[in-house]
Amino acid sequence: MAVGRSSGASARLWLLRVGYYKLTRAKEQAEDWVWIVDHVGQLGAEKCLVIVGLRLSAWPVEGDYLTHADVEPIAICPVTQSNGEVVYQQLEEARKQTGVPREILSDHGSDLHKGIRQFCQAHPETCDLYDIKHKVAAVLKRELKAEQAWQEFSTQATQTLARVQQTALAALAPPRQRCKARYMNVAAVVGWGGRILQVLDTQSLQPPEWEPQQVEHAVGWVRQYRQEVEQWRQ
Repeated sequence: MAVGRSSGASARLWLLRVGYYKLTRAKEQAEDWVWIVDHVGQLGAEKCLVIVGLRLSAWPVEGDYLTHADVEPIAICPVTQSNGEVVYQQLEEARKQTGVPREILSDHGSDLHKGIRQFCQAHPETCDLYDIKHKVAAVLKRELKAEQAWQEFSTQATQTLARVQQTALAALAPPRQRCKARYMNVAAVVGWGGRILQVLDTQSLQPPEWEPQQVEHAVGWVRQYRQEVEQWRQ
């Protein structure tokens, strides 16, 4: 056991050394850097602004996608308090590493957005890009928050999870909806609705140990949203 613990500690130490080297080594000064920035989850009194980047000239070929190996760590900035001015100063400090970036990609969190806008005003050659996942979630939020049917469906799905998760019908449980970034989870909830309709429509999909009346009581309500589920799926 002592050998195992020692080996694990050694591996972790070498990973930290490699990470520190990659973070602190000199970066190429260029005009085609793209920065990806975000605040990591806060632990204790501090949170960190993390900036990774890649060169547009080194963009993966069509059909491939980004991996950790494609991006370069540029800065990790721990702070106890953050606002737009703090983020701006952090970006200005990071600029010394790579030169002024062509683009900065973020989720448009309040502090980030203010700091990035200030940076772009100081450096007009930089574009502020909205992360597509958060952008789509924002569009869905505007569409669905005003839709009564979605609010009812979402609420009943949450109630169904509480009813069935500790029962023999646990396989019918919907995915747990996020407290934050809830509209990034829409596809999972809608997909669950579609699968439940298939189970309700096809008796052979229900295991023999399930009581039909219990199934109906648990998820039969999904039928009334059949048309909406198809629309949401599209």
